[in-house]
Amino acid sequence: MATTDVYLIRHGETHANLDQLFCGHSETALTPLGIAQAKAAGHRLAGVEFAAAYASDLSRAADTARHALDGRDVPLTLEPRLREMFYGDWEALPGKQLEESHRDLMRDFFQCRAPAPGGETVTELRARTSEAVRDIVARHRGSAVMVVSHGNAMMALMAELLGLPHEATWSFAFDNTSLTRLHFSKSNRLTLFGLNDTSHTVGLGL
Repeated sequence: MATTDVYLIRHGETHANLDQLFCGHSETALTPLGIAQAKAAGHRLAGVEFAAAYASDLSRAADTARHALDGRDVPLTLEPRLREMFYGDWEALPGKQLEESHRDLMRDFFQCRAPAPGGETVTELRARTSEAVRDIVARHRGSAVMVVSHGNAMMALMAELLGLPHEATWSFAFDNTSLTRLHFSKSNRLTLFGLNDTSHTVGLGL
């Protein structure tokens, strides 16, 4: 049967995560723990025969994929549509600072009522991420594929694929290098096998 399994992974811990920044299209590097998380995800998936891997072209996602695939002959494609949400004027700013200076805008953002000033809308984010994954699935029928992306991008992707309403977009949680498995049938029916699985990272932060 031409079914496809997508192993969806959030990037490893970054310095922007530690500083609690709104880091969308801005660059930030993996921390040593983030690298260890990525390698652990790779070990966890060592038994999966991937036909291909795709990652956001932002370095934190691309590097996570490279560490996870270390030693394996799996082609990696960088896909800009898998990028994190673009936060406009909020790019690289601390969330705590924005909560103090833009309380109403922050409330509207988290309730999916409005984007960050100058930033990407939830509708736009849902459209581009889901389009990317549907294209990947169509390209690799009957195979397993690794996809590495970002927290809010993955929330938007899941909400769109599952047909959730706009206001329910931020209804998920994706920890660093968490594993979520999406199974697409021949007719593109989606079945969710596991969500935000971080069992491979247990003990890494000690």
